[in-house]
Amino acid sequence: MKKQLMPRWALALLVAAAVVPMAAGPVSAADPLPESRTGHLTGIDVSHWQGTIRWSKVKQAGVSFAFAKATEAQTFVDGQYRPNRDQADAVGLRFGAYHYARPDSSKKDAVLEADHFVRTAGLEGRHLLPVLDLEVHGGLSRDDLVAWTRTWLRRVESQLGVKPMIYTSPSFWHERMGDTRWFAKNGYRALWIAHWRSPEPSVPANNWAGHGWTFWQVSDCGTVDGIGGCVDVDLYRNLNIRQLIIKEHR
Repeated sequence: MKKQLMPRWALALLVAAAVVPMAAGPVSAADPLPESRTGHLTGIDVSHWQGTIRWSKVKQAGVSFAFAKATEAQTFVDGQYRPNRDQADAVGLRFGAYHYARPDSSKKDAVLEADHFVRTAGLEGRHLLPVLDLEVHGGLSRDDLVAWTRTWLRRVESQLGVKPMIYTSPSFWHERMGDTRWFAKNGYRALWIAHWRSPEPSVPANNWAGHGWTFWQVSDCGTVDGIGGCVDVDLYRNLNIRQLIIKEHR
């Protein structure tokens, strides 16, 4: 989700209903997904790059859930995060927060980034699982990046009482994380995979140790009423998103 201190990735999809079909083939920019099979919920992920969002319009457009950027690195706070969280809550939209990771080799970096996220996000039992957005390696080796990721996830888990979700791309996981299956095999089953314009997402770590994907970021410039310009669009694998609410995991 490269909406960090500089522009990030977004998605291409026209949202028209809470349950949308999965893509049957490649998706071109500004086109809706072709009709195929149902059984997935439609959602979005946002940051300050979307500006002020009219969340009542977003919900009316059929969006079922939303994730918003809360933090990045050790100190950055997304200026639109709190309005996004509070207004999405107010209209009854399922809402979650993500942290854009900036791993480095400084002392306790993963712990400091995790603490910064937890303090800022203000997630409660009604919210969706917290998310670690893992896209850059900060010069760390594979082993060091895997260790950094474990530390961040465990630190957040110790404070919120749930195992966070990981957001990544297939190529990043293969190249920078050594395609490790450790996370999928040790309770971190929720995977949010970014793989655009494909009939099915490529899922690393042997299909996430057999668990498959949970969320799929399908394209990078969706059109949703209530949001000016492009917005990332995501699919949730089934219709029961309550199972990903924090209080359901504690």
